[in-house]
Amino acid sequence: MSNTFFLTGGTGFLGTEIVLRLIRTTEDPVYVLVRAGSEEEAAHRLKACWQHSDELCGSIGSRVIPVPGDITKPDLNVDPHTISTLQSSVTKVFHCGAEIGFQKDEKELLSVNCKGTENVLDFVSGFSMLRRFIHISTAYVAGQKEGLIMEDDRPGTSFSSLYEKSKALSEDLVRVSGLPYSICRPGMIVGDSLTGRVRNFNTIYYVLKQVLLGKMRVLPIRPDTCINIVPVDYVADATVKIADSDDAAGRTFHLTCPSSMQPKAGELTRYVRLWADKNLSEEIPKPLFMPLQLLKKAGLSHNRKKQGRKKTPLSNMMTLLPYFFSNQEFDRTNTDAIAGSYDLDWRQYIDALLDFACRKNFMRQDGNTVFEQAQIRRSSKRYPVSYYDVSADGVTKYSGRNVNRKVLRIAGALLSHGIKKGDRVALAGINSVDYMTLDQAIGMIGAVSVPIYYTTPAGELDLLISRSGAEWFFAGDTRIMSQLGDLPSRISVVSFSVAEKIEHPSVIRWSEFISGAKSPDHIDAPDPDDLATIRFTSGTTGEPKGVTFTFAQLAWMGEVMTNLLPWKERNHTISYLSFLPQSHVVEGILASYAPYYMLAESDFYFLNDFDALTDALPKVRPTVFFSVPRFYEKLWEQIMESSAGNRWIKMKNGPAKKALGAVIRHQALKKAGLDRCGQLIVGSAPVSETLLRNFRALGIEIYNAYGQTEAPLITINKIGDNEIPTIGTPLPETEVTMAEDGELIVRGPQVTHGYYGLESDSILGGALMTGDLGTIRENGHIVLHGRKKDIIVTSYGKNISIPKIEEKLKNIPGVSEAVLIGNDRPYCTALLWLEEDAAGNDIQKSISQINKGLSHPEQVRSYKVISQPLSIQAGELTPNLKVKRAAVSSHFSDEIEEMYRS
Repeated sequence: MSNTFFLTGGTGFLGTEIVLRLIRTTEDPVYVLVRAGSEEEAAHRLKACWQHSDELCGSIGSRVIPVPGDITKPDLNVDPHTISTLQSSVTKVFHCGAEIGFQKDEKELLSVNCKGTENVLDFVSGFSMLRRFIHISTAYVAGQKEGLIMEDDRPGTSFSSLYEKSKALSEDLVRVSGLPYSICRPGMIVGDSLTGRVRNFNTIYYVLKQVLLGKMRVLPIRPDTCINIVPVDYVADATVKIADSDDAAGRTFHLTCPSSMQPKAGELTRYVRLWADKNLSEEIPKPLFMPLQLLKKAGLSHNRKKQGRKKTPLSNMMTLLPYFFSNQEFDRTNTDAIAGSYDLDWRQYIDALLDFACRKNFMRQDGNTVFEQAQIRRSSKRYPVSYYDVSADGVTKYSGRNVNRKVLRIAGALLSHGIKKGDRVALAGINSVDYMTLDQAIGMIGAVSVPIYYTTPAGELDLLISRSGAEWFFAGDTRIMSQLGDLPSRISVVSFSVAEKIEHPSVIRWSEFISGAKSPDHIDAPDPDDLATIRFTSGTTGEPKGVTFTFAQLAWMGEVMTNLLPWKERNHTISYLSFLPQSHVVEGILASYAPYYMLAESDFYFLNDFDALTDALPKVRPTVFFSVPRFYEKLWEQIMESSAGNRWIKMKNGPAKKALGAVIRHQALKKAGLDRCGQLIVGSAPVSETLLRNFRALGIEIYNAYGQTEAPLITINKIGDNEIPTIGTPLPETEVTMAEDGELIVRGPQVTHGYYGLESDSILGGALMTGDLGTIRENGHIVLHGRKKDIIVTSYGKNISIPKIEEKLKNIPGVSEAVLIGNDRPYCTALLWLEEDAAGNDIQKSISQINKGLSHPEQVRSYKVISQPLSIQAGELTPNLKVKRAAVSSHFSDEIEEMYRS
């Protein structure tokens, strides 16, 4: 028999899972009530809350019909035409909408859970085809009853919290409604038993987090206390079965875990401690169980207060206390008869719960964009976020709340100038709070940021802006201001930050742009699959390509990056120094957004001058640090140049060398400003295996990471699993495979959907052909063997196209052959072969001219003329006279080293 479903609470955790099962098991339409003012807004809210599931998002507008409304309003605030459609077609209603906050104000709880239920019952009473009303309640409507609680028992009369009371009252409304109802009473709902996915990390999750942080040193309960948890997939499956059974009408169901299968507090904490040791490399202290019955009364008194309360560690604990002392067993006779017996042992799914919770840092999953999430974090009083500009003039501090006001004001200015959701906005500037607030404002209004490196040559600047379709360009650096002369007149240019000081006749000054701007009353948030940013490649295989990322991808990358940091570091004060260019995908995506997914006090430092890094690090002493190989190369050189380092390297292994190494390690890290770092990460360019092993010998672990512009982070070595010389193992939800020729192929949420305005044969069906050759070891670690295509990657992580520059060099009059050098080096140099009559040519002048048209990393800093001709016999040329680069680099290594020594 066909059905038409109507569901409230579709953006909630259980409601989402029920909708998923309805679209999987039926072909019938599902109307989902969403608190919104329009169909477009309702669809957006569903997409935001469901972005973890392509299956759910893909059903919106087809199988799933969003209905804007509000259960606290008469007729649910649904428009008359939709009411008429629902009244003549809906056969089954799932009422999942509820306020589940135990610490909410009584008025709010009664408004949503009681008055809301009354409104829904009145609304559906006119449904002529209605066959069942499924009401989601809670097992805890039993209140203070003890012993065996039968399914057909009415709710209790004395409750542990105002939440329980409001749900009990709503049950009474359902029973007297005259509708064909089924009441489902789940226990303490936790995440999916397979994936661990959950929406809110409340109730038992609060205790789990405190145990993992080592803060729950005393548990005021008996170790044999049972914890009544039940996975959401079981509850959703059972609810749908109950809705489908004619025998379920008029009955109540305890969707709970039988007491014989519930975890006991002692064995659960013991398991969590073992899991933390294995998966987080954390040794959690053993808690002391000290049952104090008198605390139950304190918890009951706390929970029965009528006013709402702010959440604090104490209030969270007080809220849960009554449930630690409950002596209840829930009958399952009806449930077993209709939904089948319960067969999930908690040990089968606890790993998934812990893994998901730690990956998400126990943060509520609201489906916010990274920019909305940043606004929320910056407004936090418990975990404040502060920002600092670090420049030659000193350090300037900005509070998170002050930055929020700036971001919203800039958002208002962008909107007032006609910049709207989906518009491309280019920007270039030094790392600064000004740059960050502009980037945040662009994202807040749903516009598309197009970051450009501030030393980009004029010709390429025009190309990138034109290719992106941007009509606005924000220039925040004095160097970029000198490149503005060749930009088309259609481009509106605005100066900001240090560039504001420069007068330019065709540039809108920041003070003028922002004048009169106010925070907007309303911002239409973008959908998760909307384009969020375009990041250009360095053009190693030709002209630069614009790599696209959606808002959902930015959120995923921000979240997953925090999971890669040590557990303690991401739950204590975080200090981060931003020094790599913001146009860089690692700095501009991974590092810029990740800290907003950590519940910890955070300090962001923005270094205005990259060359001042070594001076800034000791002042900031970051707890998180990522850099390109060149930084670590310089650090090692400094260590070895010291008398102690020189002595240590020559010593034989033994206690004396180990003791001296400990001293050197401490001094080197402190001097470098890295003594507070829980993890030193290297990436963006190949790093020397010898360098990594040298640091390890000194007791310093450096963790190699790998990514591309098209997928900013793919693999990383982790604490406790740092395998040299590999690039680590794939990120969560990321798959790396090998093609027949050894090329690595990547699939995952971080992989770009494509290049802006360009077709590509390297990105097909969600898979990225990386162009890198490698092998995958049995333990999942991956070893790189080089690029399929001819490029140079400098030790600063810059990709340089060999053909592009060598062609320019060979066009110099008198130059017959050129070989570009620079792989794993700080800059590019060249070996040149001249024709016989080229002696009088000014090679240096020609190279200087070439450098003017190249970006800073591409420029040739030195060259060496080689008099010895290249030959096939020496293995330097192929039979068709192509240069064998490896042979040339080997044969002329002395000349190459001389260029870098000088």
